[in-house]
Amino acid sequence: MPVTYAVKKVKNPKGQDGVDYFHGRVIKTGDYNFEDLVEDINNSTTVTQADALAVLRSMKSFITKALLAGQRVVLNDLGSLQIGLRGKCYPAAALQDKEFVPSTMIKGHTFRFRPEVKLKKDVAANLSIKRISSEVMA
Repeated sequence: MPVTYAVKKVKNPKGQDGVDYFHGRVIKTGDYNFEDLVEDINNSTTVTQADALAVLRSMKSFITKALLAGQRVVLNDLGSLQIGLRGKCYPAAALQDKEFVPSTMIKGHTFRFRPEVKLKKDVAANLSIKRISSEVMA
């Protein structure tokens, strides 16, 4: 099944007036959820649905624990997960101020997923795309 996309008008990256730019954007066709994964594992292996569910729930719990401990989680053939921080930059001089607290500049967190090379190659080798509309999205 091909990945579907639509053409979308985007902000001019060069800031030039009077020139429109467009970009192909993937259109989500649905969700592949936890229950779908459990069912597919059950249907394609000798693992029961209850066992697959138990393993995946435990896996989520252990991944959460590792991420909260600041560890990178390496899922061999899939890739790795790691927590990152979002925040504001501050000048080096601010560190000299005894009342400055760097943690006040942290505004949130992100999740970084870095796919394994083999996963990238497998997707690239089997990827096909299909434009779903001849109209341009605003």
